[in-house]
Amino acid sequence: MLPDTSVILALSAIIVNISDLHSKLNGFTISDMVIDIASLLHANHLLVFFLVLGLGYLVGNLNWRGFEVGATSGVLLAGLFFGHYGFQVPHAVQEIGFVLFIYSVGLQAGPRFFSVFAQDGMKYLMLSLVVAAGAMGTVLLMGKMLGFGPGMIAGLLAGGLTSTPTLAAAEAGIREGLAQVLSAEQVNILLRDLTASYAITYLFGLAGLIACIRFLPLLLRIDLPAEAAKMAQDSRPGFSADDSEEQDLEETRSLRVRAFEVTNPEIVDRPLRDLQFVRTTGCVIQQVHRGEEIFLPDAQTKLQQGDKVSVAGPLPRLEVLTDYLGPGIFDARLLETPIDTVAVVISKSEAVGKRISELHIPAAYGCFITRVIRTQIELPMSLDFRVEKGDVLIITGLKNRLERLVNEFGYVERRFVQTDLLTFAFGIVGGMLLGQISVQIGDVAVGLGTAGGLLFAGICIGFLRSMHPTFGRVPPAARWILRELGLLFFMAGIGVKAGAGIMDALFSVGLTLFLCGVVITLTPVALGFLFGRYVLKIQPVLLFGAITGAMTSTPALNVVTQAAKSPIPALGYAGTYTFANVLLALAGTILIYL
Repeated sequence: MLPDTSVILALSAIIVNISDLHSKLNGFTISDMVIDIASLLHANHLLVFFLVLGLGYLVGNLNWRGFEVGATSGVLLAGLFFGHYGFQVPHAVQEIGFVLFIYSVGLQAGPRFFSVFAQDGMKYLMLSLVVAAGAMGTVLLMGKMLGFGPGMIAGLLAGGLTSTPTLAAAEAGIREGLAQVLSAEQVNILLRDLTASYAITYLFGLAGLIACIRFLPLLLRIDLPAEAAKMAQDSRPGFSADDSEEQDLEETRSLRVRAFEVTNPEIVDRPLRDLQFVRTTGCVIQQVHRGEEIFLPDAQTKLQQGDKVSVAGPLPRLEVLTDYLGPGIFDARLLETPIDTVAVVISKSEAVGKRISELHIPAAYGCFITRVIRTQIELPMSLDFRVEKGDVLIITGLKNRLERLVNEFGYVERRFVQTDLLTFAFGIVGGMLLGQISVQIGDVAVGLGTAGGLLFAGICIGFLRSMHPTFGRVPPAARWILRELGLLFFMAGIGVKAGAGIMDALFSVGLTLFLCGVVITLTPVALGFLFGRYVLKIQPVLLFGAITGAMTSTPALNVVTQAAKSPIPALGYAGTYTFANVLLALAGTILIYL
């Protein structure tokens, strides 16, 4: 059977097209493709931006012998590379990133910022002030000796301390303040100096601080693991029936629920309060099954022979309860009641400022605390740990018991899954308007600036949010993504801009800037250690964590916790980190006007 004429014509057309394509491909080289890609990137700034973000994250995930570059450094390096070859990103990206990042820093600082005078807050504020002032004094002295301009001085501080808030505030100060009295060319030179000096000193600021924090305890012959163990022993005494403490908090990480039948005559017909059940066993009776009735026990409940009880507690404690209660059993009705876990944000006076031991969570509420989180850092638990406003306690228990606890302590964060974008947006508007208020001093208008206004607005909104849970709600995941995106958007813009002049800066003053960065990184560490150890009398294991917080370096904190083989340094980090972010942002603005 002969093929249809239409089929023959179609095949002929395909052959002609293939021949035409082949002729067009003759002489095609790889360089043609490279030129096309380069042209595409030069024409599409948004594509360059996302390419910088993606490659930056890829570089940031690289790990060499425990040292991780990090997303921020990775995006900066990727931006420098693309900027060096003349590629650009949309300017609006950097502006949006700046606004989101600075405002988010304020939101995070708000809940704790105004409670500085409580407990150890003043010590950590003073340490943060000494570190920031020491770094500022060092960079000003070096800048004066070497004849650096304000842009380069601010960039040195931001890079040496790896403080992006400093960089953002300094850039805003140049654009909004100095731009009024300087020519456009002078402003561009200041911005170029700012970003170039930041880029050159940033990487040592990161790696150098990590190395310093890792080896300084060895040089000073400080045994961090021993110090951490001693502090843990002092603040977390062992559990026994004679102790006044209610639970060994470390054991609560292995919570389970088991059912038992009461057969021990020594505990029958005696109120649970007299038995001091929680204190004696470290466990909580959740429910009692007596006959056909299942009920929640209270302090006056008397157990009867043959009662079946569900008991929640650490697994090691449950395993020895058969000697105290009776044999373990399976009771479907008792065990089917689910145990919930909630994240309780502390906001009410009944809990703020109290030690965990004073909250009586197991005895009074029949619940267990399993984790403590402050400023997104998980802290080591101890019965002497003081709860502050804005802390998040991860608590496990029966639903109705949790509800009573939540009503007295604060609110459950997870109930609010939506972000209050109305308050968020108008908070930013208010901060930007506040930043426009200035006082004329000579030829320069001095005020908070956009960075200071956004920071202040964020602090106020964050503080009000801690007082009124339904106001300005931003769930933790949303807070993290807004801050992270803001930071990386800003870093992408900074990196690309700095890349255009990075080689000139490297060949002209690169070595000088690098050495200055080394001094600026190490001097605040030394000052902070001496002041914290001998004036504030902070224990070494806390002090090294506090220094990393004052330098706003989370990677350095990870090094300290690994060296100490304990999470205790995170307590010091959380104490200084909030204040340091605010102080270093203000430092960036101040340096521009000096």
